[in-house]
Amino acid sequence: MHQLFRLVLGQKDLSRAGDLFSLDDSEIEDSLTEALEQIKVISSSSDYQTNNNDQAVVEICITRITTAIRETESIEKHAKALVGLWDSCLEHNLRPTGRDEDTPHAKIASDIMSCILQNYNRPPVMVLAIPIAVKFLQRGNRELCRNMSNYLSLAAITKAELLADHTEVIVKSILQGNTMLLRVLPAVYEKQSQHINRHLPELLALMSQLEQPEQYHLLRLLYMAAKRKQPEVLQKCIPFLMDHLKDSTHSDVILNILIEISGYEPAALDSFLSALREIAERSSYLVGQVARIYGAVGHVDEVLLCQKTKSEEKRQVEHELELVLCPPLSPHPQSLSLWCNIPIIFELCMNSLSMFGISCLLGGWCANIFSHLIGFLVILMEFSISV
Repeated sequence: MHQLFRLVLGQKDLSRAGDLFSLDDSEIEDSLTEALEQIKVISSSSDYQTNNNDQAVVEICITRITTAIRETESIEKHAKALVGLWDSCLEHNLRPTGRDEDTPHAKIASDIMSCILQNYNRPPVMVLAIPIAVKFLQRGNRELCRNMSNYLSLAAITKAELLADHTEVIVKSILQGNTMLLRVLPAVYEKQSQHINRHLPELLALMSQLEQPEQYHLLRLLYMAAKRKQPEVLQKCIPFLMDHLKDSTHSDVILNILIEISGYEPAALDSFLSALREIAERSSYLVGQVARIYGAVGHVDEVLLCQKTKSEEKRQVEHELELVLCPPLSPHPQSLSLWCNIPIIFELCMNSLSMFGISCLLGGWCANIFSHLIGFLVILMEFSISV
């Protein structure tokens, strides 16, 4: 260890601590691990929390060490000693005092945290740091927890698998109010879907308390669950989604989730069709998405109808509809009563086309009905011209 570090830390000489900043980074770089180990000894002493001199010496030395590590880019070399000192802080009280002041060990943890977790793109460092980092989420220091969450969110981008083993702790922290960690859950969902699915209803209950970016991450998580076809989980969430569909901020995302659900569990949306229609009437740009849901649910209804009705009965229904919609035309006076129904039939065509989309109407015998309506109008127009 460098002579000045040995003097300052060995004798806890506050008067010489400032001289460490006069040394070149490269001159002390080899001494940093040993200095960190000595700081750990000092901060673990029984009187450290009441010894202002020792606290000041440690604070100055940590600042000098972390500066040198950043400047020399030697984090991987000293990561083990740095994380070891960080971990030792967990053995002490980290909760703020009555005056909202950090405790001595909370200050050490905060100073070290940024030096370590700013290297979220260095896997060897994160392998050491993340198991310790998640422990701080449960230690009752809100500011420390908030800053930790920011860094863990960045770590989830590059090394999500390292966070996956700690999903339960992360979810628990979110439910306790640390909602910033919601952005981590989509990154670990593929590996820990069962853990997260168990808590989805509780997480969704937080929606009204969240800022807009956090709401987006929560809905993104729900979309991932929908893509994985988890009907037993998602059916409980549908009423929640319908309630928030009225908010235009997230209506597009929510409808995409409902579309995914309708692809494999359309019956679950049957009782919500009228509400979806109201949404489409109010926001025309959502008609296409609503039409896809109607199409999926309508297809199921048609299958059920086919199961309950014999084929002969279905043909009879179609025949009767054809007689009603497309009777033979003649200049006979009785045909005039049919002519009077043109506005009604035309409105039916246009409403069906605009509200539910062609995709909803072109399935099974509904397509025949639609084509008969159009054919009937064409025949009437030709008849009008000829007359």
